[in-house]
Amino acid sequence: MFLSFFSFGAIAKVEDVDDTYAALALMYGYAARYAPSTVIEARINALVGTNMLGRLLHVQHPTAKQAVITAIDLLGRAVISAAEMGISFPLKRRDQLLEYVLTLMGRDQNNDLTDFNTELLHTQSLALSACTTLVSLEPRLPMETRNRVMKATLGFFALPTEPSSIVESLVTNLIILLGAILLTSGEDGRSRAEQLLHILRQLDPYVSSSLEHQRRRGCVAVQEVLIKFRNLCSGGFGALGSYPTFTMNKQINQGGTRSLSSLPSAFVLPSRDSLSMGERTMAYLPRCADTDAEVRKVAIQIIALFFNISLSLPKQKAYVNDIDLESSYSALSSLEELVSIVKREASVDQTEVFQRVVSSVCILLSKGELVVLLHSCTSATCDKVKQSADASIQAIIMFIIRRGKELREADVSRLCALPKDKRNSRTSS
Repeated sequence: MFLSFFSFGAIAKVEDVDDTYAALALMYGYAARYAPSTVIEARINALVGTNMLGRLLHVQHPTAKQAVITAIDLLGRAVISAAEMGISFPLKRRDQLLEYVLTLMGRDQNNDLTDFNTELLHTQSLALSACTTLVSLEPRLPMETRNRVMKATLGFFALPTEPSSIVESLVTNLIILLGAILLTSGEDGRSRAEQLLHILRQLDPYVSSSLEHQRRRGCVAVQEVLIKFRNLCSGGFGALGSYPTFTMNKQINQGGTRSLSSLPSAFVLPSRDSLSMGERTMAYLPRCADTDAEVRKVAIQIIALFFNISLSLPKQKAYVNDIDLESSYSALSSLEELVSIVKREASVDQTEVFQRVVSSVCILLSKGELVVLLHSCTSATCDKVKQSADASIQAIIMFIIRRGKELREADVSRLCALPKDKRNSRTSS
């Protein structure tokens, strides 16, 4: 019966064909989403197994693309609903459905962000939401699929600010997707830490962008991903940050809690060294002196979050005697107090705030992390924002003055790589 639609489409106008295909896709999607529990798996498997959706990938009209994407999203939500009713099963061809969504999303290989319109942005926003649904399902996302999804979507952080309503919604959906990728990746603490670092390093170009709106988006994304990682480390699988639209699959939440609770904490939790604290601190320290107030505020929260997480993690034997816990908790408390002040008061002395951040970080870093920080300082001292670059140099000077006795000459050799004009300006001052 349904095949007759396709024969009709051969003689119809392109728009009519797209409308027919869109109606077909939505019909199947809703039929699966609201099917009785006794037949829901069979309906989903019938649709996915016959590759019906694959035949709809050539639709051109934005509304038709949105309908097919919505249908795929409904299939994923149907699996989630079934799990909530106690009927758990995987979504067949999940990774293939992800490929379908990315195809319909409309990004070309050159990631051109100059040719877009409101309908295309709306399609892409729906696609990101559908990706989040699919990523949230078992089985865990293979690395190749994860890389494909991230490569196809991260470029949205570079979108211009207008039209603001749809762009902001799209960026929010992208941040939610990154959180879902983190939450459903990795089998143990170490692999989750590796996943976290992979995501954070992919965000670095936006965190250090010359454009304020990109830096703002990048920092907010980092903060949200870190919040989710902290919840993972504390066992809070249901607390997923400040985006109320993101409801993670209960099957994963409950199943993940059961499987992790039976494991020793040393296996579940990553070690502190797996977070690359020195490198990550240097990546976000320049933003604490950014020209944009919102970026500064979020960056300080990021650094406080990172050290909050690190102090709760197991430490390698080499670090046990390298970190004074009493001083570290005092420094973290000071940093978190500073976060509260910056959130509450608009008119604060930027220089004083930055110096307090650096003072706390100076105590919180282990010797090894401090060395890595110094070896990672070149990008910070050449930051695209001059104010941030100058502040980074001042921070490095403070680190060396306060903890220089712990360092060898080789540990500070990277300072010789500073631009000559920077070194001369510091010498003359």
